[in-house]
Amino acid sequence: MTERPVQVQAPVFTVDGTLVHTLGRDCLRLEIREGLAGLRTLEAQFLAVGAGDDGPPARLRHLDGSTVDFGRSIKVAIGPDSGQRFAFDGSISALELEIGDGEPQRVAVLAEDALMRLRMTRRLRSWSEITDAELASNIAREHGLDADVQADGPRYDVVQQLNQSDLAFLRDRARLIQAELWCTGSTLHFRSRSTRQATAVTLSKGAQLLSARFTADLSAQRSEVVVSGYDATQRSVISERADKDVVEAEAIPGRSGAAIVTAALGTSVTARVREVPLTSEEASAWARAEMLRRGRAFVTATGVTNGTPDLVVGSRLTLRLVGEPFEGEGYYVTSVCHRFDLVKGLRTEFTAQRATLNEVA
Repeated sequence: MTERPVQVQAPVFTVDGTLVHTLGRDCLRLEIREGLAGLRTLEAQFLAVGAGDDGPPARLRHLDGSTVDFGRSIKVAIGPDSGQRFAFDGSISALELEIGDGEPQRVAVLAEDALMRLRMTRRLRSWSEITDAELASNIAREHGLDADVQADGPRYDVVQQLNQSDLAFLRDRARLIQAELWCTGSTLHFRSRSTRQATAVTLSKGAQLLSARFTADLSAQRSEVVVSGYDATQRSVISERADKDVVEAEAIPGRSGAAIVTAALGTSVTARVREVPLTSEEASAWARAEMLRRGRAFVTATGVTNGTPDLVVGSRLTLRLVGEPFEGEGYYVTSVCHRFDLVKGLRTEFTAQRATLNEVA
């Protein structure tokens, strides 16, 4: 049996813990986005007028505070009854009214998850004798959030937050060690990719997978990454390296970008110079993270499905019937956008990465 190409089930909205049926009834368009950098966002558009409305014509639906208002919590579930899941949990941050020529008025609601609190707080401060995971825990507590942290990384003598928002600061710390930052409900997560728990999803061309594009790109691939600095306490130069073994240790079998670029173009070494390490432990962690960042992105898949509520950032993805070099498992979802409208129903757009190409006989 083939699946229906269009899922017509409207999203289900819960505001401040109460199911609001009128939001589902009036929803014209919905877009929920998330990526590796954290901060899931929602934009929903609702019909503001309709048959049977009471009161003067100037009184529009969803603008009187009875359904939505600033700061209210909003949760959205998507998908058919048999596979419905919550795709968004956050707070309303903006309201819009759109008045078109000859068209009914529309109200738009914009919301962000709990990382919005971190985005709106900017600081100048320092920490001593701390790890990146401990930093994430401290910042979570400052914003009244629970912390779920498990990230490998060095202990730093000093870390400074220089006129950055708490969100920008944590994103920078995550980038240094290739940790991932996200929020579910009132819990802030700061984890290494290998410890992130998410769904496993299989998509096949001609069934759930409507369209896709695959790219294997050598432009950012390197055979080796070098991080250098100076250890003042030891009075010695720091130089740490990471090579293809770091990438291939976590990837499925196949041809890695680092191996291919070396064979095709010769040895290619890059130096990470944006930050200067003060210990060998820092340099080693940063070199490994930079090699992983490049290697993980060697193969990129972008696609559209006929609505896949289970697809989230961090999902382990298997792709079928997509061509021998790109076939199979090992894809890691790095961005997702769930879209709903009255024409196409539910659609899910995604980006996924894989470190290797399959060997082709």
